[in-house]
Amino acid sequence: MNIFEEKIDNILGDLTIPEGTGVFVHQYSILNDEKYWEKPQEFIPERFLENGKYLNSRPSAFIPFGLGRRVCLGEKLALADLFLVLVRFLQTIDGYEIALEKGPQNWSLEPDPNTNDSIVPLEYKVLLKKIN
Repeated sequence: MNIFEEKIDNILGDLTIPEGTGVFVHQYSILNDEKYWEKPQEFIPERFLENGKYLNSRPSAFIPFGLGRRVCLGEKLALADLFLVLVRFLQTIDGYEIALEKGPQNWSLEPDPNTNDSIVPLEYKVLLKKIN
């Protein structure tokens, strides 16, 4: 057997992962772990701000685009596109208020119990109300 035919196990912390084993990151459990996030079930955008400014680096547990060699190649494009779309949206709604159809208290970050193949939030409608 030469070096190219040798099967190599991977070591991750105290675990030995046999060669060929698929390993997946369960992002939901990481994004809801109190070890990394204070009050993970609450919507707190200030987590990503420092002195009112966006953090230069993201928290280590925030991995929406993956990690390492398999990180999403489209991350920079997605973030730039999101920024442009959001800015254009905010520019066009000048004179309008963004509101929830059933009022500000009727929203939740709880996952939709009717979907079992992914974790998605419950549906709700957002309205644009003309400011007098």
